[in-house]
Amino acid sequence: MRQERRTGVLVLVACAVLAVLASVVSCARGNSDETAAPGLPKYYAAADLLTAVTVRQRTDRTAGLRLSGRVDAGGPPAQVAGAGALRVEQGGGVSAQFTQTVTVDGRAPEESAVVVLRGGTVFRQVADGWARIDQAATGTPEKQWATVAANLADTADPTANLARYREAALVADAVDDTVEGVQAVRYLVVIDLARAVEQEPDPGARAALRGQLESGLTRISSTLWVDAANRPLRTESRQTLPGIGTLTLTADYRDWGTPVTIAAPAAAA
Repeated sequence: MRQERRTGVLVLVACAVLAVLASVVSCARGNSDETAAPGLPKYYAAADLLTAVTVRQRTDRTAGLRLSGRVDAGGPPAQVAGAGALRVEQGGGVSAQFTQTVTVDGRAPEESAVVVLRGGTVFRQVADGWARIDQAATGTPEKQWATVAANLADTADPTANLARYREAALVADAVDDTVEGVQAVRYLVVIDLARAVEQEPDPGARAALRGQLESGLTRISSTLWVDAANRPLRTESRQTLPGIGTLTLTADYRDWGTPVTIAAPAAAA
């Protein structure tokens, strides 16, 4: 039972990373206004904000990621910390890597790592090295990891997320702010779950969204900070997950354009 709980938390955290990356490239409907207030330009229309962010990401191509948060389920919270990187590949597609540390009920921290390459090849770190995940497996933690990791890379692609949720999201606020001393615009992004269910093409993801909707949750809010060069700097989200608890997550994006190493582990079986 304890092992099942730890596995569930690890999968939950990886799913949370999907939501964070999605929020970086999900945008809103409305009107653009670059002169409404002093400070950095502000975008309110989906086309303008998406163009600004995705053009920059496709130019920079790489970024580092820091993650921190907690899962509250009525008992001692699960604390989360981690780091990773992503790379937008030439010609489309994304490769990514992520290592996370989860501490559940005050137990010793448990660390896990995943590498996913463009095309969906997934590797997971195991006790004696690395192993390639058999994506044909069903009903196993390995299959869960493969699915989550593949979706992680997919949702890091701005085009993929635009196709999913652009008509379900809106910018509720856009104000000047700073992130660790860097000037930024803070966007409050709200996703209408009912509309997201209608637009989600993946059956599994659609079922997950529908479950949240049926539990009484009607929208998901997240906060996104973007710098003067349209680079995402930080996201924050808080979401109630039916049957699991409340997830609070902060992700910091750093070193856009700095080369990263994402490759198949040499010792993978």
